[in-house]
Amino acid sequence: MRVAHLGVLTFAFTFASACSSSTDTPTDTSGGTGGSAGSSTGGGARGGGGNAGQAGAGAATTGGAGRAGASSAGGTTAGGTVGEAGASGGRGGATGSGGASGSAGTPSAGSGGGGGGGGCVKNLGCKLSPPPGTGDLRQDCVNRINQFLTQCACLPALQRRTDGEACADQMAKYDADHNSAHAGIQADICKPGGSQNSCPGYSSNEQVVGLCLQQMWDEGPPPSPDCTGECYETHGHFINMTDDSVTRVACGFYTTASGKVWAVQNFSR
Repeated sequence: MRVAHLGVLTFAFTFASACSSSTDTPTDTSGGTGGSAGSSTGGGARGGGGNAGQAGAGAATTGGAGRAGASSAGGTTAGGTVGEAGASGGRGGATGSGGASGSAGTPSAGSGGGGGGGGCVKNLGCKLSPPPGTGDLRQDCVNRINQFLTQCACLPALQRRTDGEACADQMAKYDADHNSAHAGIQADICKPGGSQNSCPGYSSNEQVVGLCLQQMWDEGPPPSPDCTGECYETHGHFINMTDDSVTRVACGFYTTASGKVWAVQNFSR
C-alpha cells in the first residue's frame, strides 16, 4: 500500500491508509482545536484519506501519492485557529450497493444512508454542522461522512461496516500507542483494513466528527483526474472520501490517558 503521512510518505504493500503527521508532534493549543488534517495511503479497497492533524499541531504536511518526501499544507493552529486538511491515499475496489435513500439526500440513521438524488444540489465547497448525535459514536461518524457525500456531492451514502469496527478500534489504539498514524494498518495488525483516514490526537470524539472530517472535505476536488504528487497531497482526503469504488466504512476510536482522541476510518468494498 501507499502510505502518506503528515510529514512523511512511505510505501507498503497491499492496502491503503491515511494518517496524521509522523514527524510533526502536536502541541496543545489554548483553544483545544484540532490541527491540520493529515494524509492517507492508497491501495486496497479505497485510497485512504489522510488524518486530520492533531490538536494544536502546527502546519500540516502530507506525503504525496507515489513518491517519497513531504510538503507543507499550510494550516497552522495558533490561538485556537483550525489548520487545513492533509492528503490521502489512492483508490481501490469496486462499488457496491448503497443504503436506503433518505429524504432529500440526508443519510439515514441506520447502517447505510441516503442516496444523492431527490433535489440534491452539488456544492463541493459546503460547510456543514454535524447531524444530530445518535448516541452511537460510530454511527455519528458514518452519518457525518454520508452527510458530505449525499448533501454536498450528491453521491450515494456508504454503509456502516459494523464487522470492521473492532479492528478499526484496535488500529486507532495501536496508532496512539506508537504515536504514529497508520502504524496499525501498516503493521497489518487485524482485518479488515482497506484504505484508511486517520484523525490523530484530537481533543474529543465530537471534534473528530465535527472538525476532522470537515477538514478532509475542505481539500476539495483536484484540478484533473490525474492527481499525484503534490496534487495528491493537497486533495487526497477529498479524493478518498468521494471515491465511488467503495461502499462501506468502519470508524474506530481510542482515547489516551491524557484525553487525546485518535480515530480512523477504514473504507472497503
